[in-house]
Amino acid sequence: MKKRTLAATLAIAAMSPALAQAQSSYPNRPITLMIPFPAGGVTDVAGRIVAENLSKHLNQPVVVENRPGAGGNIGTAYLARAKPDGYNLGILTVSGISIAPHVTKKLGFDPDKDFTPISNVIKTDGAIVANKDTPFNTVQEMVAYAKQHPGKINYASVGVGSIPHLTAEMFAQHAQVDLLHVPYTGAAPALQDLLAGHINLSFETSLVSVVNNLSSGKLKIIGITGPERAPAVPDVPTVAESGYPGFSAQGWFGLFGPANLPDEVSKKLSDAIQKTLKDPKVIERFEKLGTIPDPQTPAAFKQFLQAENAKWGGVAKSLNLELN
Repeated sequence: MKKRTLAATLAIAAMSPALAQAQSSYPNRPITLMIPFPAGGVTDVAGRIVAENLSKHLNQPVVVENRPGAGGNIGTAYLARAKPDGYNLGILTVSGISIAPHVTKKLGFDPDKDFTPISNVIKTDGAIVANKDTPFNTVQEMVAYAKQHPGKINYASVGVGSIPHLTAEMFAQHAQVDLLHVPYTGAAPALQDLLAGHINLSFETSLVSVVNNLSSGKLKIIGITGPERAPAVPDVPTVAESGYPGFSAQGWFGLFGPANLPDEVSKKLSDAIQKTLKDPKVIERFEKLGTIPDPQTPAAFKQFLQAENAKWGGVAKSLNLELN
């Protein structure tokens, strides 16, 4: 019995250096980067930029895999169940991590327990956009009109519980106005009706589609919803500057692994994503998308996620939202 115990102890001791070596040699094979949305969207394009440049810093291929469905929740749940070895990563968003837990009954994942936050990747400049025929051009004018005509201003969103919906309602609470919500099944039909004048407003989380229509005069930007003015439209003030200090609503896309990612692996990924997001060529590519690179340490990213969770959870609770 003693001989068997001694043999087992020696075997474990012999294996330990090998295990340590295996972990320290990470990565030694291709990495999968899961995108929970279809190919071609902003999340997918951002993920492919990240994958291409992480490959350079990690000396291994980083392969994008799209797993769309249920507003990103299917892919997000998939990552939650993946093996925490550093070879399964994902680009997750504010919708899945900070909003869905407060509005959806059966998610299939717990954002607080099922993931290892590595770094934010980008933030998007959000904006309040109006069709060209609305009788207001600034946030102050819009609020004054809304108070004179309660419930007469309508706004489009991509669905109940979406970030445009919650941003609009958070603004309405700050400004103490009534806005009429008109949910659509996607961004394209919502934009079409905004351009046609059937809808007064849209609370956009990205300026990409907006800027393309701005020069034609079909749309006008009333205010920027993020904490700072947008480089693409530097003359447009933020909502916070327009009389509502502290107001901030932005989309974001972060790099995550499954829960219990080894510290050493997390550190290597953190170092690689920091280098990627500080590369001038990468910064330029993201800026052309109308997005802002936002490298964060894992500790800073966790604090950011806590603040986002509290903010969007508070809005969802005030609206009594609950989706199946």
